[in-house]
Amino acid sequence: MQSRLLASDEIVARYFELFVNRGAYTLQSSTPDSAHGRYYYYRPKGRISLSRETIRRHLEGQITIGLYAINPANQRCKWVAIDADYPNALEDLLKLQWELRQDGVKAALEKSRRGGHLWIFAAQPLLARDCRLYIHGLARRLKVPVKGVQQEHALLSKPAALADGIEVFPKQDEVHADEFGNAIRGPLGIHRGAGKRFWFYGADYRLDAQISYLARYIPTHPEITTATVTGPETVDGKLRYTFSRAIGYKG
Repeated sequence: MQSRLLASDEIVARYFELFVNRGAYTLQSSTPDSAHGRYYYYRPKGRISLSRETIRRHLEGQITIGLYAINPANQRCKWVAIDADYPNALEDLLKLQWELRQDGVKAALEKSRRGGHLWIFAAQPLLARDCRLYIHGLARRLKVPVKGVQQEHALLSKPAALADGIEVFPKQDEVHADEFGNAIRGPLGIHRGAGKRFWFYGADYRLDAQISYLARYIPTHPEITTATVTGPETVDGKLRYTFSRAIGYKG
């Protein structure tokens, strides 16, 4: 494991502001599963809410947490993450990052073990359904594969779900109060399986530098317009425009 870094109160508070959208969270096991050798995630027992002390321990490398995108109280997200860990994943993430910027949306690129993650921060929380429609529509335009999506194939009698492709967090349109959805590893912690910390491109490999860098991706113009979404056909029109304005960038 890497040497321990110290997270100040300010760094912890800014991390909380960036990434925490609900109290529920997961922990990555500190020991590998005996059957498969993987470091699985689990939810802590009891109704334990994510605290700043837990975030501090994550940033200092003592534990590794997973974060949920959707707040079930309003079905909204304060961030969207695009996870890609397949051959040519980084190339696809760079295509998505460039195309997002054409829509007036900035996305921070985080390294990962086999590819990377793109993180988008909203000026105000956005409906999970709108986020998913927008990113899936973007992937279709760029012909970027989406994991699990049914795709026609000339050699198959019926559509097959893609085994490789990007994963979009939130992975659900909505979750009930007693549901959680899917968590993604919290940035800047140590991945137990890899035994290392993965940083964001574009900033020095220090916690303070990384957090200051990410603060540049928080929109400064919280303009929210209401999208009327009736289906995927709206993605390239009204929803695309609405998402870019809701994120808060002028373009």
